[in-house]
Amino acid sequence: MTLILNEIHLFEGLKETLLVAAADGRISKPDGSYDSTRRKLFPIPYLNGAVSHFGLAMIYPAGRPQYMSRWLPDFIRRHSSAPSLQSFAESLREELNRVVPPAILKKSPSGFHICGYNDAGYPDFWYLSNIGGVRDFKYVGLKPQYAPPESHFLGRDAQRTFNWDGETPLSAKNGVQTYRNGDFRAHVAAWELLDGIYSRLLQFPDFKRPRTPEEYREYVKFKFEVIAYIYKKWAKKKIIARPIDVLVLTKDCA
Repeated sequence: MTLILNEIHLFEGLKETLLVAAADGRISKPDGSYDSTRRKLFPIPYLNGAVSHFGLAMIYPAGRPQYMSRWLPDFIRRHSSAPSLQSFAESLREELNRVVPPAILKKSPSGFHICGYNDAGYPDFWYLSNIGGVRDFKYVGLKPQYAPPESHFLGRDAQRTFNWDGETPLSAKNGVQTYRNGDFRAHVAAWELLDGIYSRLLQFPDFKRPRTPEEYREYVKFKFEVIAYIYKKWAKKKIIARPIDVLVLTKDCA
């Protein structure tokens, strides 16, 4: 399994924002054992975005197994003409459905986080998976093919959670939208508690909040590494582990 995360920070509605993408490095087997450490998070430089994956770590082009960590960067390079995150996500779904056998998908949860900025400079998050739902932290209703990708931020949460009117950047209220997948039990149990500890420290004048993209990157990486350490020392199945990759994007990166 794994833990992947995306955060969209709204500081001044949709006028001033920041995007965080993070992933651990553990590749594990269904029984909880592991065989390697591989990267799961990759930049999409021509779209000012990033893509990460969880669950299934192998694909089968031409019937031959290949790690996603090798195939996905090649896919990114081959689709440099993609005009948008949506186009990229749709092409990814189409190709994945060709290179992952339905029999494997039907028993293996698999998903992708695709984030970045659109032409208007607004952050967005697209989700692609073969998963029908979640029950007691387990993925259920697995499908033999990947479903069409969906925009979960601009297409849903920006209006529902942040009251964006669909046009005016400043109509959206400030806050943080989080998307997580993989073995996200530790994120649910520990992430906000770590934020609480830090908030307590911020009551003292000699502590400061993250302000710059690099400071946000370091803070998210710190929380990921705490979770990885907990799994290393006390989990029976050590399915989250270092190294931790974190990318921070802003519309000024485009």
